Amino acid sequence: MATSITCLCGDIAISIQLDPATDHTQLQLCHCHSCRAVTGLLCSSYYLLQDKPPALDTLQEYQESPHVSRFFCRTCGAHVFAQSKPTGRYLVASGVLADQDTPAVHSIQHWKTGDTEDGGLSAYLPGWPSTDISCRLEAEPGPSEYSEQGESDIPQTPQASSDSLQEQNNLQARCHCGGIDFFVTPPDASSTQAWSQWSDLLIPFNSGYADLDNAADVKWFLRKGNTKYLAGTCACASCRLHSGFPIQVWAFIPKSNLFNADGSPLTFGHGTMKQYKSSPGVYREFCDRCGATVFWHNDGRPSVIDVSAGLIRGKNARSEELLDWATGRVSFAELAVQKDLVKLLEEGLQQYAKQHHKD
Repeated sequence: MATSITCLCGDIAISIQLDPATDHTQLQLCHCHSCRAVTGLLCSSYYLLQDKPPALDTLQEYQESPHVSRFFCRTCGAHVFAQSKPTGRYLVASGVLADQDTPAVHSIQHWKTGDTEDGGLSAYLPGWPSTDISCRLEAEPGPSEYSEQGESDIPQTPQASSDSLQEQNNLQARCHCGGIDFFVTPPDASSTQAWSQWSDLLIPFNSGYADLDNAADVKWFLRKGNTKYLAGTCACASCRLHSGFPIQVWAFIPKSNLFNADGSPLTFGHGTMKQYKSSPGVYREFCDRCGATVFWHNDGRPSVIDVSAGLIRGKNARSEELLDWATGRVSFAELAVQKDLVKLLEEGLQQYAKQHHKD
C-alpha cells in the first residue's frame, strides 16, 4: 500500500512503500552517539522500506560512515531517508509519514542505550532492549566503526579556541559533522534579564490561562535556584516535520548564555548553519551538511532560544548537570500524530517523576 510522506517545507511530497514483511507497530528507537549527533534529538526512529525510494537526488546526502547514509531536505532540514549500506536497504524517518499512514505504536524496542550513560529518552519510555551492539542502521558494522564496547565513532570534538569556554561547567554543543559547534554556559546574572512568553510545555496554549504572554516576567526557563535550564519534549507537527522524527527535545536557554566556539556571542548562520523560516517571524536552524536540528526562535522573544538538546555533550545524554527535564507534559501532545507514542511518553515521564521525586 502506498504511503504518503512530506517534510515541513513541502519540497518532499511523495509516495513510498513500507516493507510489508515488517511489523511496523514495533517502533525501533536508536539512542546511539551518532543518531543523537546527526539529528540533534535524543534518538532516531525509522521504518524499513520495500524498495529504493524515489526523489533521492533531490535530497542532501550525508555519508555518516562507510555503512550508513542519511538523506535530508535541503530547504527545511527534515531527515527523510537512510540507507544501510551492508544490506542496501532503505528506511524512512518515522516522523514524515502522513497522519493517516503512520503506523500505530504497540511496542518499543530501544537500541544502544548504553551510549547514553543515563538511558536518554528510554528512561521515560517503556520498552525492551535490543541485544545488538550496533546502531539500528548499522546492519553489519565493520571493525573500524566500533570499539570493543560497540561505541559508534563520531568526529572527535576539538578543543575550544577560547580558553574561557574550556571551563569545566560549560558544555559544548556539536553536530555529527562538526559544522555546528557552540557552547552553553551555566545561568548567570545575564540569564535573569531574558524574557519569554510561557512555553506550551508548562502552560498549554489552549488552557485559557490569562497571562500566557508572561507579563509577570516569570523566569520559567531557569530552574533549581537559577542553576539549570528547563528542557522538555515536543510533539507538534512543525517540529516533527522539521526534524523528521516524532519527539523533538528542546532546552530553553537565554541567548546571552550561548557562544560560538571562538568565544564570541552566538551568531545565527555560523559554520554550516542554515536557516528556514517556518512561519512569519519564526525561524529554525539546521546543519546543511549532516541535517542536525539546531535552534528554534522567533521575533517575539529573541532573548530565549530553543536549543536541540541532543547536540549538547554533557556527562550523559540528557546533560542533567545543566538541564532540568520537565516531566508533567509533552508539549503540544494534543496535536501529536502518534498519540499512542505520546501517551506512553507522558505516562513514562510521570512515573519517572514519582520514582525520582521530581517536581
